[in-house]
Amino acid sequence: MSKLLLLIVFAFISKINFAQFKLNDTLFFVRDSNQFYYHKIFIDTNKTSEFYSLVSDFTFNKFDTDAYKSSLSYLYSRKLFPKKQYYKDFPLEWTMLETYKGKIYVYSPADYYTHYKIKLTDSVFINWTGEGPEATYINEFQKIDSCTYKFILTSQLYERRELTIKYLNKDKGIAIFHDKWYNKIIKEPIDDYYMMVDVKKMRATPLLVNTCDNQKQVEVDFDTVDYKKIFQNIK
Repeated sequence: MSKLLLLIVFAFISKINFAQFKLNDTLFFVRDSNQFYYHKIFIDTNKTSEFYSLVSDFTFNKFDTDAYKSSLSYLYSRKLFPKKQYYKDFPLEWTMLETYKGKIYVYSPADYYTHYKIKLTDSVFINWTGEGPEATYINEFQKIDSCTYKFILTSQLYERRELTIKYLNKDKGIAIFHDKWYNKIIKEPIDDYYMMVDVKKMRATPLLVNTCDNQKQVEVDFDTVDYKKIFQNIK
């Protein structure tokens, strides 16, 4: 076989690997396999999928325990002792949503360091990032109306964080979060909007999985969405 023909065949195979196609009723966006790794991006239709469990895993390992204790110690040093809270009908666990090719997905990332989630206990708001769970003091919580809620928060990362949540689809547990705080590290105000879902209802939203068995891959290039405009238009 000539070198030119080999190049043509390789290019054709590469297009198949990165095209949208179905295999055993699973919709793949990427399915790239070689002697070093097997990388795939696909829609997981299994409602009991391990990836749904991974995106909503709030268990503590040793690193998490140390990070959480450190954040609590900071609150105590400021005489901010968490108080019992009543959240009315506001869900206690949330995880991120993303939009890809016009559709909303629960996303299981290639690197969970970037994965953001929230958990409420009977007394603290836990801000969960790649740095671990951060205990956050709840200065105020209020239900503004049937679809709108607001937190005023304090932690080691921010003196005052104003978090307003509006439901986009209450039946599916989908909401837009408006996050306002001052970042002491970069010394800039943060005014951000993003979409999240109630963990108890997340299985009503399709699951997009980005996974590789032996090598870290880049994340999916998601749609650019004007969540601020959506938030402002929610009545």
